[in-house]
Amino acid sequence: MRFGFNFYNWDHDQNRNLDQHLDQLVQWTRDTGWEGFETKAGKIEDRPDRLKDTCARIGVVCAALGGFAGIQTVIDYAHAAGVALVRCGVPKDQSDRWVDYARERGITIVIHPHTGKGGRGTGAVETREDLLRYLDERPGVYGCPDTGHLMMCGSDPVQTIRDLGERCVYIHLKDIEMPMAEQGIKGPSFCNLGEGDLDLSGAMQALEDIGFNGWVTVERDRRVDDYLESARQMRQTLRNMGY
Repeated sequence: MRFGFNFYNWDHDQNRNLDQHLDQLVQWTRDTGWEGFETKAGKIEDRPDRLKDTCARIGVVCAALGGFAGIQTVIDYAHAAGVALVRCGVPKDQSDRWVDYARERGITIVIHPHTGKGGRGTGAVETREDLLRYLDERPGVYGCPDTGHLMMCGSDPVQTIRDLGERCVYIHLKDIEMPMAEQGIKGPSFCNLGEGDLDLSGAMQALEDIGFNGWVTVERDRRVDDYLESARQMRQTLRNMGY
């Protein structure tokens, strides 16, 4: 396994102005112990070459890109930037076309469950059942379970990982304080890894058991006073578990 940090975890002003702060955030990612990161391609304008060059210079991998302006756009951007995973939705009746288009460019498409989508958009995915059905209907698209969002919508992330098996090629590892989530408080309920109600050891064991050897990207939606310390602390939590 390799371990990455989602740029959404950094200060929102820096993340919104990523074209200006890219070098700093990539450097902080390395300095706090992470091998890679996920971001959204559109935040770096139309310059995939800059993303690729920055990663090479600092020695950090862009593990995945989120979709932002259409499937072809994000796949083409990822291909130019040297990124092997894109996280985006795929219409069921077009899945063969886009799976082939991505595969020809060395890219894998993954789908991420997100609470609160509630059927909005093409093939919205919230629960474990949604995710498994989505993949059944779109051969060649793989799963990116999000442990926090699965818990928030009542699904067991450990069981979801096991049910996905080899179709789990990427994961968002996110902890959550369920009492806060049950009050309908979304973003702030997602906390530093190891501080909430996620069965973290169970999730990691499930990944081990299915032979997972991809990227584990850690997320924390909650805003904090010290972003660097939070990043270091979450990496140390995983190191303390042997990762």
